[in-house]
Amino acid sequence: MVPTFWDIPGIHSHQALEVLERSLSPICIYSDRGQTIYASQSFLELLNASTEEVGFFEYFPSGSTPLVMLDKLWKRALKGEMVEFCSKTRDDWTGIECSLQFNRDAGLMVLKAKAANSNASRQTLITEYEQAIVRLYGSTLATALINPEGVVIQCNQRLSNLLGVSGHENFHLETYIHPDDRLVDTDLRQQLLDGTIDTYTIEKRLVAKNQEVIWVNVNISLIDLPTCVDGYCKYFVALFEDITESRKIYNALIRTEEKWKAFILKSPYLFVQTSPNGQIVYASPAIEQLLGYQEEELLGRHVAELIHPNNFNEFELAFQLWINQVQPKNPGIECWWRAKSGKWISLYSQGQSFPSILEINGVVITGYNITDRKYLEAELKASQEKLQSLILNIPGAVFRCDTTYTMKYLSNGINAITGYPASSFLDNQMLSYLSIIHPDDISIITNSLIQSVLDRYRRPIEYRIIDVNGCIHWISEHKQGVFDSQGNLLWLDGVLLDISDRKRAEAKCKQTEVELHRCQAINRAMVQMIPDLIHSSCLKCISPMVSSVNETFPGY
Repeated sequence: MVPTFWDIPGIHSHQALEVLERSLSPICIYSDRGQTIYASQSFLELLNASTEEVGFFEYFPSGSTPLVMLDKLWKRALKGEMVEFCSKTRDDWTGIECSLQFNRDAGLMVLKAKAANSNASRQTLITEYEQAIVRLYGSTLATALINPEGVVIQCNQRLSNLLGVSGHENFHLETYIHPDDRLVDTDLRQQLLDGTIDTYTIEKRLVAKNQEVIWVNVNISLIDLPTCVDGYCKYFVALFEDITESRKIYNALIRTEEKWKAFILKSPYLFVQTSPNGQIVYASPAIEQLLGYQEEELLGRHVAELIHPNNFNEFELAFQLWINQVQPKNPGIECWWRAKSGKWISLYSQGQSFPSILEINGVVITGYNITDRKYLEAELKASQEKLQSLILNIPGAVFRCDTTYTMKYLSNGINAITGYPASSFLDNQMLSYLSIIHPDDISIITNSLIQSVLDRYRRPIEYRIIDVNGCIHWISEHKQGVFDSQGNLLWLDGVLLDISDRKRAEAKCKQTEVELHRCQAINRAMVQMIPDLIHSSCLKCISPMVSSVNETFPGY
């Protein structure tokens, strides 16, 4: 009788069992619940783990073989099916090929493992993938071969160009997927791995290295290999169709109607759609706010009925340009529109005929209220006219100049003072204002300018100018600096008054006063001399009388 293996003498020794274990293929025996009952030494060395670490549902779950998939594989093996799958070691991610077989009699699950030698298989896989892609799709689509962990191990040049990556580098595809789109197909990908579906297509956004967002249609299918390559038996084949431009157009079209409606309904602008001959076929809700009409009150009426007679011809011309798609130099016109109350409302209006692709004839007119602006313009014009009238009646010249006395504005009153027209001084076109100031009085201008800048000095100054005929005029200048919020001088505003007559009168008065003082001095001198003259005259009169008496009355 031939003894059984376990009856061989010495087989139970420690050394013999160790030799036996090393000679066995890597093997692990589990209970029907996946608990480790036995692990061969070669199995532990292959996984580089201890017996306590190699529980089936603790060690083998990974991105490529998630726990859900392992559970399905386990259940299939429990039913008597030989199940093969690929995995990787945890420390160095070496690929391993595994097989599960359940022994019903013993109630044990046997797992056999071996290191995957996949270099040749990998090259064969890539070659077959490339040939299949070129055969089916040519070079029209970007393609990639992706392992279950999401690493692109091969891609064509179109995908490299799309993402801006090197065609020879492996990269994780998720790095280039928009963060909001990374989980959109998680369930579909799992169904593909489970064999529930054969393929799926989904839209995603890719973000290239230059941060450009690219919309793509992605078709994902699965390659199920008979042997593992790099630790995986299943690989994804992805086809990318660039739909960025069409997506932009589609999104714009999808949003246009809702946005347009929302804009029309909520906008304070008026929108009126007319037929080619000007009949109103639609008016936006703003018509009630602006003009007081309900839409129903305007339907069928000619839009020109609402236009002020003074603007009728201008509006009719603009309407013909709009309907014939002629682009005028000024796209809009300002017209007064009749409100329901009878008031006139000024609207800035523009028109545009519908594109022929829409197969809609007519014009859409937009408008917004500028009535307040028109009233302000009228008030401003009236104020300007009043100011101009005031300036014309000022006895002198009004000016605005910069810090170099370059005139930016000068009223025509300067002509009466200098004999030069105002245009001669504007921006120093013919001569500068400083050039006609008397040389001895330039320092007066300089000092007053410094005072205006530093301490905003406002006292008037007087100086002389030389007119076109060489005559001297005395000028009284009153000016005020205009400053910005930081205190910087912007310009000087002021008025120039000819005071030559006053100066001549003052000079004449001064001369008269000098003459008066001279006369007064003469009078005072004469008054002082009168007593002496009287005394002298008296002596002259008395002396002859005394002599006569002496002669008459000798000895008296």
